[in-house]
Amino acid sequence: MLKSSVHEALTQNLLQKHTDLTAIQTDASDGKSNDAKSSAGDKHEVGVAMVQLEQEKLGKQVQIIEEQLTLLSRIDLSKNHVKISLGSLVQCENQWYYFSIGHGLLQVENEAVFCLNPQAPLGKEMLGKAAGELVSFQGRKMVIQSIF
Repeated sequence: MLKSSVHEALTQNLLQKHTDLTAIQTDASDGKSNDAKSSAGDKHEVGVAMVQLEQEKLGKQVQIIEEQLTLLSRIDLSKNHVKISLGSLVQCENQWYYFSIGHGLLQVENEAVFCLNPQAPLGKEMLGKAAGELVSFQGRKMVIQSIF
């Protein structure tokens, strides 16, 4: 598995989420405009406030995705890793890990890759380790087979 394939799949996944959230945000904004034309008193004000809260929540989600995309853009895909660090693609037995952002499972080339923030508990445990080393996490032991 190529690190560039994982990186590209993760980036495309985030870009799609960004597009989807932006569209929802626009729809919510249009809904707020339409609600503003109504004159149902208190019910109207509650509706507008709920739409505004939803827009704020969507805005925060969009901001998080933009920050994640910025972080991904800073990863040097050409760097060969001897020890696990940001940008490492790691194979442990039957599991792949991509040290980038906390995103969870991602399917790439018919393989499951766990996108892991280096500051997550498992990330901290693996950070700085080299191929052949043992990692113990929550009672489970894994051997690091290779690092890309």
